Amino acid sequence: MAISQSFNEGDEKIELWHRRLGHMSEKGMLVLSKQGLIGGEANGNINFCEACLKGKHRKVKFSTGQHTSNEILEYVHLDLWGPGPVKSQGGGSYFMMFIDYYSRMVWLYFLKTKDEVFGKFKE
Repeated sequence: MAISQSFNEGDEKIELWHRRLGHMSEKGMLVLSKQGLIGGEANGNINFCEACLKGKHRKVKFSTGQHTSNEILEYVHLDLWGPGPVKSQGGGSYFMMFIDYYSRMVWLYFLKTKDEVFGKFKE
């Protein structure tokens, strides 16, 4: 895509057609213009188009985790969430979850305040 330094009425029309046609390339719009399908107005350069740049990005996949453990509590994941918009029935605004990767055992604790985390961790 060419970047035009000067901006005139022709550039404005080509940019409008570029957006109308789903961000078609200059080359494709020139073909349509020669066939008379867009009124011969596609004579110019498309300025930098951020939507075209974002559309060409691809999603990068996460790699597979390499966590292996050979015994219980060798590798434990801790997740703390909160404060929640609604308190639990026991008055907890936070929850803390432990997951043991070997046994897949899950422990869930509801906490009223964030300062209770270390006590539950020691427990």
